[in-house]
Amino acid sequence: MLQTFAKPNADGQALLIEIAERFGLTARGYHRVMRVARTIAGLAGSEVVERAHIAEAASFRLAAGRGPSQPRKSRKAAAAAQPEKMAMANESSP
Repeated sequence: MLQTFAKPNADGQALLIEIAERFGLTARGYHRVMRVARTIAGLAGSEVVERAHIAEAASFRLAAGRGPSQPRKSRKAAAAAQPEKMAMANESSP
């Protein structure tokens, strides 16, 4: 359904592929960017998802620091990286 209603124009598709390769977006990340871009296009009154819509959607995703460049740390990895802070957090929690 997403491919039917959120098909980007040629410039938008090229940008999306470049973003996916550069930032290592997974298929899930790729589709999330497309869904947000479709929403932005709809709010702008556009029938077509354009390059600007994709750029704005990707900026939201990448500004949040999501993606393989900054993987989530498990609690165990965080404790190993900052043992003092984790010890204080464990003491304060019931």
